Amino acid sequence: MTLAHVAQRANVSVSTVSRYLRGQLKVNPDTAARIDEAVRELKYEVTTPACDRNPPQNPVIAMAVPELINPFFAELTEAAAAAAAASNVSLLVGVSGLQARREATLSDFVADSDVIDGLIYVGMHRENEALARAIGNGLPVVVLDEEISGTSTADTISVDNYGGAYQATAYLAQLGHRRIAHVAGPAELSTTRDRARGYRDAMADAGLDVHEDLVLHGPYTEQFGASTFPHLVHSGKAPSAVFVGSDIVAVGMLSAAELHGIRIPDDLSIVGCDGIGVGEWLRPRLTTLQQPVADLARSAIDIVQTRIESPEHERIVRKFPLQLVVRGSAARPR
Repeated sequence: MTLAHVAQRANVSVSTVSRYLRGQLKVNPDTAARIDEAVRELKYEVTTPACDRNPPQNPVIAMAVPELINPFFAELTEAAAAAAAASNVSLLVGVSGLQARREATLSDFVADSDVIDGLIYVGMHRENEALARAIGNGLPVVVLDEEISGTSTADTISVDNYGGAYQATAYLAQLGHRRIAHVAGPAELSTTRDRARGYRDAMADAGLDVHEDLVLHGPYTEQFGASTFPHLVHSGKAPSAVFVGSDIVAVGMLSAAELHGIRIPDDLSIVGCDGIGVGEWLRPRLTTLQQPVADLARSAIDIVQTRIESPEHERIVRKFPLQLVVRGSAARPR
C-alpha cells in the first residue's frame, strides 16, 4: 500500500498524510482519526517513529508566479532563488501564465506532492479554490502580493500599495500638476484597488478633481501602456502627469510617447510602480515606487520555513513600505 492509497481512504491529500505522519503537521482530531484509521486498515508501514519525527532539514519549497516576462516577477523569483540557496532550501518555480486554471493546477500539484513541503504563491486572480483547499488541509503557504479569497488563515506578505500610490500622486501634485491621470492594472486585483484608492485620496487632499476619463484599467503589459495615449490625449483634456500602477506599463508608455508627439517629461510626467531594473536604463530614467524585492523574497522563504517547522505558529502578516525613487521622467509642468 502506498501513501496515495492512505490519502484516498482518508479523503485528504497525499501531502497532508505525508506531513502528518512525519510529524510536520497538526490536523484537526477528525482528520487525524481518519488518517490513523486508514493507516491501520491498509496496514501502511510508517517508517519513522512518532517520537523521532522532525521537520525536513533541507525542505523543498515551490513558488507559483504569474509570468517571467514582466521583470518584476522575474526579479522577485531570482531573489527568492538566492534566498532559498542561502538557507539551503530547494526552490521549484511554476509559471501560471496569468491563467486561473493553471494557478489551480499548480496548487493541486503542490498539495498532492509528497516531496514539496511548502508553497510561496503569487497569483493574479482573486479566486483559487484549489489553493484554499490546500491551505485548509495544512499545506504551509505564504500568499505574496495579491489577496486571494479563502486564504485568510494563510501567512501573507504585501507592500503598502495605498501609501505608495498616495505618495506618488502627492509628489506629482507638489510639482504643480493639476490634471493627473491614473493608468491602473486589472480592476479586480487588490493591489489595483489599493493603488487607485491612494491616488484618489491624494488628489482629494490636494484639492484636485479626478477625471474619470483619465483613469484607465488594463493588464500589466507594455502593449497596454503603449495603447493608452489615444485615450489620454484629447483636445483640451490631456493630463500633464500620470501615475502608472506598474513599471512595465510605464515602459510601454515611454516607448510610444514619441509616436504621439509627446515628450517625457516636458509634455507628460510619468511615475511608475515596482522599481524594475530596466527603469534605470530608460531615457529619461523612470521615476518609480521601489518594491523591496529582496526583503519580500527573504521573508517569504523564512516564513514558509517557520510554518514547516512549527505548524501551530500564529499567523504571520507582514507589510513593507514602497519608496519613491525620483529620476528624470517627472518634472514641473511647463
